[in-house]
Amino acid sequence: MIEAPPSRDSTPEEVAYHEAGHAVVGHSLGLDLVDVDVVGDSEGGHGHTNFRRPDWYRPEVSQDERHERFVEAVVITFLAGAIAEARRASFRNPNASGFDLDAVAREWLHLLDSPDEEALMQRAEALVDENWPAIERLAKALMRARRLPGLEALAAAS
Repeated sequence: MIEAPPSRDSTPEEVAYHEAGHAVVGHSLGLDLVDVDVVGDSEGGHGHTNFRRPDWYRPEVSQDERHERFVEAVVITFLAGAIAEARRASFRNPNASGFDLDAVAREWLHLLDSPDEEALMQRAEALVDENWPAIERLAKALMRARRLPGLEALAAAS
């Protein structure tokens, strides 16, 4: 897959696939989807996928297996958006994935005892492949609706 030119912005369809990748893969990993949209914001974002953080999760608490699984699920979910967008666009777009990758590196990877970034990327790629039909259905629904609550998004993906 080739890289996009640095100034290339994502198309609305690519943004829909990006957000659908987050939503579908996150749900498949047990994350609780709150909502998903392809609505721009004042901070330069073109879409958003929000998950509910479990009540038991505390990043400052030493990691146990449950914490480790949750953090890995979040990292894989972040990665899945850029992977889904790249699959749809036929190239990796660093402009599109910059925030997600920065957020993963800054906020989540350091919470893992010994993160294997390559293994996490491979898992995200495999989950995007496994869930591609659902990602396509949700992306098409997002192109029409632009914003969907979690349950409606999951129904559209089914």
